[in-house]
Amino acid sequence: MPDVLMPRLSDSMEEGTILQWLKQVGEPVALGEELVEIETDKANMAYEADVAGTLTEILAGEGETLPIGSVIARIGGPSAEGRESSSAGPVAPATPTVRGASGSSAPRGAPAATPPAQETSGPRVKASPLARRLARDRGLDLSSLQGSGPGGRIVKADVEGAAQGARSADSPTPTQQVGVGESAVKAPLAAPSSPETAKGTVTYEEPNKTQQVIARRMAESKATAPHFYLTAEIEMSRAVEARKAIKAQAKEGEVIPSFNDM
Repeated sequence: MPDVLMPRLSDSMEEGTILQWLKQVGEPVALGEELVEIETDKANMAYEADVAGTLTEILAGEGETLPIGSVIARIGGPSAEGRESSSAGPVAPATPTVRGASGSSAPRGAPAATPPAQETSGPRVKASPLARRLARDRGLDLSSLQGSGPGGRIVKADVEGAAQGARSADSPTPTQQVGVGESAVKAPLAAPSSPETAKGTVTYEEPNKTQQVIARRMAESKATAPHFYLTAEIEMSRAVEARKAIKAQAKEGEVIPSFNDM
């Protein structure tokens, strides 16, 4: 029974994340038909099946990240019997198709066996792989969440916030006792406020594959390439006086040039 391996969809790809299975267990798969959507370090791409048959087993669920060459599914049936098992090494994949944010296909048909957990049918919800995994583990519907990431993408913080809200709704509101003796009254405790700075509320987002590659390349550059720094001393006394004069004559709301501007 041929194995479907995590393909190498780009020269720099080392691992891939399963975004969505386009076929379910028990469904027929034609040669060259889109089988699974994978997130790489460059883009989201659809991998096309390199053998025909029936999808008999899915070994990697949506949101899972695996290295190249890992077995993610198996295809069986009469059409696949003559093909040699690819467990000895990676199989050259068919030409992948780049998929846009709104061009992904929804799962078709009902599975014959228990497949990995799926989100609700309809248009695909934009969410990071980690957010999908957390939502699946906590039983949350991604389509009911509001994303705070780029382009409305649902990130880890959105799922955790929704889970926290669900727990708060199920548990009684913490109270504090006000007063003394029989006249004491229980008042609800004030909810802690979100951390906020001068520039707004602090949020945390899970980096996508492209951002992870950029961060890794920058760290490698700093560690492996020699760096040197140049400094220069500049007499800025007249610039300081000029800026004071401009600031004194400026009207309310008018932009004052900074020393960097100068």
